[in-house]
Amino acid sequence: MPVTRSHALDHHPSFRAVIAAAPPLADLARATSDDDLVRGLAIACGELVAGFSAAVGSPERHRMHRRAWITVRELDRSLMAARIGQRASARLVARAQRAVDKADVLISTLPGVLP
Repeated sequence: MPVTRSHALDHHPSFRAVIAAAPPLADLARATSDDDLVRGLAIACGELVAGFSAAVGSPERHRMHRRAWITVRELDRSLMAARIGQRASARLVARAQRAVDKADVLISTLPGVLP
């Protein structure tokens, strides 16, 4: 039986959603030769981690979580461009879109993200 290791941030749904978006975005990045998709996801993940590392309720925490949300919104625009330009199969784009939408919604619920 494989050993499952948990990460200190696994209890945050927004962090889990960003991590879960990695496989569909990686598949789409390979299909479209767009490394910015994976790069953007890595940046969003790092910003979430930085936010969760800051004190609860602090301006730094809110700022970093808002930056993560903005980065995910930029990924959403990249997915729209891939869909409009038909640079990948509709199935790949839809799968990535669902993952990014979930991350978007969960990050937007963090305190201080939305004005």
